[in-house]
Amino acid sequence: MTRRERLEARIEKRQEWAEKAVQKSTASFIRAHELTANIPFGQPILVGHHSERCHRRTIERSDSAMRNACELSDKAEMHESKAANLGHMLDKAIFSDDSDAVEAIQARITANEAAREKMKKINSLYRKADVDGLEALGVDYEAMKAKLAVAGSHWGRAPHLPFELSNLGGRITADRKRLIYVNAQQARAEKAKEAPGGVIIEGSGEYIRVTFSAKPERGILNDLRNAGFRWGGGSWTGQRVKLPSSITI
Repeated sequence: MTRRERLEARIEKRQEWAEKAVQKSTASFIRAHELTANIPFGQPILVGHHSERCHRRTIERSDSAMRNACELSDKAEMHESKAANLGHMLDKAIFSDDSDAVEAIQARITANEAAREKMKKINSLYRKADVDGLEALGVDYEAMKAKLAVAGSHWGRAPHLPFELSNLGGRITADRKRLIYVNAQQARAEKAKEAPGGVIIEGSGEYIRVTFSAKPERGILNDLRNAGFRWGGGSWTGQRVKLPSSITI
């Protein structure tokens, strides 16, 4: 199961919990109103009357049901909020084990490079007061000039500040490094698929890397952890001298 699939399963589970909490909350609200349905509105407790004990007990039970309904309603909102947050992350994130991870990362690099070049172009045209050039890029020169005047001298003499360009450049650099990482990870996974037993062991010196074509049995994973191996980059890395005997090729 990929990380995206695991998160999708978590979202589905949160939604199920929210639905169940809503159903229970509704039932508790109904129960709270049913308990007091036969008591006239504003009817005081008749102290000393034979109905006093029953009246008090009914109010207590109704109040308890109402509090339970409110707690369940809050719980449903919490689960719905968490499911929504996970859904938002799924929409924005690119996971290394996504089938289209390489294409998605490359597309993001291309989009960010285009955005950076547009920023540079806008700054250059603004400094030259090139009204027509800015208009072609969808920028109103006079409106931008007025906006910068209001912002004050601390903003600088161009619409896009240096930190905007450097931040965007940092994201581009990070994605280029990640692209190399994902390509290498996928290459190892493909190599493992073709290897005998669906596992490859690589490395020299003190540490080695073990890559499986599919998730191995729980016992093998436990042996790796107990031997000091750590998961990362689609493979397990650990000391050569501690390779578990359960790993065979």
